[in-house]
Amino acid sequence: MSTLPGNQLRTSKILNPESGNGIVVAIDHGLFIGPLPGIESASKAIDVLLPGKPDAIQMTPGTTRANLGKFYGKNKPGVIVRLDATNIWRKKPAPKEGYYTAVASVKDAVQLGADAVVTFLFAGYDTDAQEADNLQTLARLGSEAKEYGMPFIVEPLAIQKGSNVVRDFDIMKLIIRMASEIGADLIKADFPESKKQFEELVGVSSVPILVRGGPKMDSDKEMLQMVKDAIDGGAKGIVFGRNVWQHKEPAKILRALAAIVHEGQGVAKALKAVS
Repeated sequence: MSTLPGNQLRTSKILNPESGNGIVVAIDHGLFIGPLPGIESASKAIDVLLPGKPDAIQMTPGTTRANLGKFYGKNKPGVIVRLDATNIWRKKPAPKEGYYTAVASVKDAVQLGADAVVTFLFAGYDTDAQEADNLQTLARLGSEAKEYGMPFIVEPLAIQKGSNVVRDFDIMKLIIRMASEIGADLIKADFPESKKQFEELVGVSSVPILVRGGPKMDSDKEMLQMVKDAIDGGAKGIVFGRNVWQHKEPAKILRALAAIVHEGQGVAKALKAVS
């Protein structure tokens, strides 16, 4: 990770200095797949999340700009700004080969008061040229982030037409290592099939990994067990979206997650926060 003072200060808004871990809620899905249930109004979604005290909220530039007032003052979540976009998950109008593009610069994020920026790294495009373009964009944004002392979060994902995300363990190892090599300060990655596999992913990364939530899980117990396994396996926190804002009690599930991520509690005790 960067040793620049500005980077370290901003990272402390993402990873809680007391526990060393972070809980981030992502609400940037509208840029890729529209207004999903739970984030039809980004402003209302933020209002619902704030009582749960997440460490940071991940947003698009537009949502950040429109809601900055909610982050004024002490004891408010950090701000993570999404710098890129893709249409590969969109259903209608359906993508052809699928695109990836930057939608904002690190300077834009600085002007918005961001504490970190996040970008995708995809493996599995239809053409090698698309993957090269993705890497070239990340190299540029990563260089800008270093210049500004901005924590650079990379989200490496294996993709395949007709699938949300492909959890092929060999590809996961490849792209997590690629994200490390290109200069990420933090990596936002999927949890594989087991804690043992996750420990292997942590081992191939040179920077901390935050576990990505992905689609809504079937039960609170299943979700919290995955988080417990991830933290025990070396994760430095989580970045969850639908599993928080599509929950019937978003603030309560955030408190349950904090019991594991920040307090080191077990699943049974964490479940009491939502009972």
